[in-house]
Amino acid sequence: MYPSQVKSEVFERILNAPEESGVYIFKSEGKPIYIGKAKNLRNRLKYYLSPENERVLRMVSEADELEIITTNSEKNAIFLEANLIRKYQPKYNIKLKEENPFYYIYITEEEYPRVVITRKPLEGGQNFGPYINRSQVRFFLKFARKLFPIRNCSLKLPSKGKHNVCIEYHIGRCIAPCKFEVKREYSELVERFKRFISGDVGDTANYIYQKMVEAAKNLNFESAIVWRDRLRSLNDFLARGSGNKDLWAIYSLGNTSCVVLYTLENDLIKGTYRFLTNTSIEGERGTLEEFLTIYYSNNQKGVEEILVPFELEILEINGIPIRVADERYQDILKSAENYARLEVESYIQRSERINPALESLKKILNLPKVPSRIEGFDVSHLFGEHKVASLVVFKDGKPLKSEYRRYRIKTVEGIDDFASMYEVVFRRYRRVLEEGKPLPDLILIDGGIGQLNSALKALKELGLEIPIIALAKRFETIILPGNRVVQLPLNEPALKILQNIRDEAHRFALRYHTTLRSKEIKKSILDLIPGVGEKRRNVLLAYFGSIDKIKEASVEEIAKLPGFNRKIAKRIKEFLGGVK
Repeated sequence: MYPSQVKSEVFERILNAPEESGVYIFKSEGKPIYIGKAKNLRNRLKYYLSPENERVLRMVSEADELEIITTNSEKNAIFLEANLIRKYQPKYNIKLKEENPFYYIYITEEEYPRVVITRKPLEGGQNFGPYINRSQVRFFLKFARKLFPIRNCSLKLPSKGKHNVCIEYHIGRCIAPCKFEVKREYSELVERFKRFISGDVGDTANYIYQKMVEAAKNLNFESAIVWRDRLRSLNDFLARGSGNKDLWAIYSLGNTSCVVLYTLENDLIKGTYRFLTNTSIEGERGTLEEFLTIYYSNNQKGVEEILVPFELEILEINGIPIRVADERYQDILKSAENYARLEVESYIQRSERINPALESLKKILNLPKVPSRIEGFDVSHLFGEHKVASLVVFKDGKPLKSEYRRYRIKTVEGIDDFASMYEVVFRRYRRVLEEGKPLPDLILIDGGIGQLNSALKALKELGLEIPIIALAKRFETIILPGNRVVQLPLNEPALKILQNIRDEAHRFALRYHTTLRSKEIKKSILDLIPGVGEKRRNVLLAYFGSIDKIKEASVEEIAKLPGFNRKIAKRIKEFLGGVK
């Protein structure tokens, strides 16, 4: 007898599921709500006909469609599941809490793809990761682009030779598809790059070796030396992972889990990381398995073995064997599990503790609920020039800097703060709706009634009803829709929170505005030097990065740059010597 909540179509699909490996996708109104994998699809899916907990029952009863994709191996099922979860972000699959930073290497889907580092998987291309440490990602990417020089710039290509080559070309990290006809060669580099960061190091080493041999046979010894050095670098890079193991632990309490990673080198703890997530509908074991699948599926991670606290269905991921930690690791495992337990308990205590100032704000503004998530906007310009806007996000009264955004105003001519505020609010929440991201509990506008009404107009056009207020600097007056005002004592904690958000939005906008003006000023200084045109200016800034660095450089360093000579280098040094 199956639960009455399960739709008949889903029930029939489960009963007729094949006894093969593959991926299953529960959907509601065409949108994936849970994605899983199985060695035997029929055996795994029968579990959903007799749910063991309320969350599973809720998911199954919500599903009106079940898609089944068979694969030729369990390994391919693991890989497919991880990529589908990244792509669709189903609500019943595990999701990291906002305080867990992950990094991804993203390759765009363009005629000449480019590579960038992002904080979350992006659509329309290919994501590799997740990685934990940003500096390690930057180092790895820098190394990978030495082997396979693909671009990281934001130029729209093809450009039919309109652009001049930048410093990345001269230091061997890009073959300049912006300037040269290299489509075939570039496509091969992109594919090789993808294979390398996916963990196919054997293919990469063989490719570099063949290039070295080919260059030597053609008596191109300079090229052969370059390829030889790349091969040595690759071998040195790979040697870093020798003897490394990853030990994992997990602790769950209710719907919250903490997954802990201890990286081991020669069985000694090298580093510790913790990740807070919601608990999988398949329990603690399912949570850990799903987490590891996503974490390891798209890259090698430089480890030789994965140690876990209990037996999992999967025995290896992307060539890395998984085994239960034996007696040698029990003390470390207990330490990791204790760490996970303390983190979960601490997180739950923090999340259940409501900021009194936010409770007060709810009462003062007559809000439907405590405003846990508040988003603040500000606009900045200098007499209508360099018009920018900022968005800051506060969660439970604290800044959530990973979600800050800055905008250049695109549609407004001259000085018009009202139109600028309308543009930025409309752009922000149109994108939020498109991407299905959470809406705020309260919007705070830095300004008066004009800015507030402009923001209200944008929300109305998007069909949104979100509580919104403005905070005027003069007398710190809170302005509500309908020209209503609230005046609070300056020592009121609720007002302090609003002031913090308003001031942070102003600071963030001002910093961006200052950055743009600084760039303009620096460019204009270089433009004043006789003999330094746009091409030479771009080379100088690309190579040295700032005016101060150019000042510190020697005449010889500047003269070595492409398109420069000692005469122009000396002129630049003399000119900048008088610039304070």
